[in-house]
Amino acid sequence: MKIVLINGESILLVNEAINKIVKDNKNVTSFDMNVNSIEDVLLEAGYFSMFEEEKFIIARNASFFGTGKLNEKNIEKLLNYFNNPNSLSSLIFICNEKLDSRKKLTKVMKEKYEIITIPNLKFYEIENRVEAYLKKLGYKIDKDTVKYIISNNSSNYDLVMHEVEKIILYYNNPCYIKYSDVENIVSKGINTNNFLFVDAIVNGDLEKSLAVLNDLKIMKVEPTVLISLIARDFRIMLNIKKLLEQNKREYEILNELKLMDWQLEKYLKESFPYKIKELEEILVKLTDLDLKIKSGKLEKYNALELFILDVCSEHKN
Repeated sequence: MKIVLINGESILLVNEAINKIVKDNKNVTSFDMNVNSIEDVLLEAGYFSMFEEEKFIIARNASFFGTGKLNEKNIEKLLNYFNNPNSLSSLIFICNEKLDSRKKLTKVMKEKYEIITIPNLKFYEIENRVEAYLKKLGYKIDKDTVKYIISNNSSNYDLVMHEVEKIILYYNNPCYIKYSDVENIVSKGINTNNFLFVDAIVNGDLEKSLAVLNDLKIMKVEPTVLISLIARDFRIMLNIKKLLEQNKREYEILNELKLMDWQLEKYLKESFPYKIKELEEILVKLTDLDLKIKSGKLEKYNALELFILDVCSEHKN
């Protein structure tokens, strides 16, 4: 029996951590805390199998360990379970944002159970992983080509591996990966376009948002990746607004959110027209959009376009 909180931004690295815990066990149930309730999770965790099988319950998007909230009733229910867990159930919470160490739930997790913190990989760590992954599949690649892939994706491990998979699909057989081929395969200017795209949405520029989205669509950039980038900016803006409400000074906000001066200046300007409630509603819409796209309920690019229309029209009103 384990109760674990995994904290990290990278979906791939978080999934690696989950796999180390679950291993080959097939008795796994996943919940999305943006859709499911704590009662759903605890009901499953508390259920005793007649065959006394070990089971694993994964609760993703458990933001109540960070900026999210649970009502007092649900907090007590969760704390009661922490004090008397099912010996045949392992409960794994996933929080992709900064943990709030002041919260009682987070404190109990730290004191009684386990928190696995997954930092973002450094450039050389991503480089080593890409080289090892390709070598395992029988591909050869030089260091300059690896560096190009990583640099072109802002050292974002998830984005880098997405591009590596595209390269593998392109060649389809183990071989030597050419720098010139990678330049054509890897989305050119993806970093710039990603920045322009998110910036245009945040500032309510509908025409520019749709134009850049069309470019990204041609580059075959996955909408779920774009949703993650959009959510990141709106989440930072929300955190800044909340910290300002607490009368935090700029240097305190910089330290709290680990931002640079120019980033804080940019987010302060962009967040000014928004109210906290509006930012929270946008993040809920993004979560819902991401879930529906991943579950195949919506056509991904059309769904993202409708979201852009909604946000940009609200921004102008």
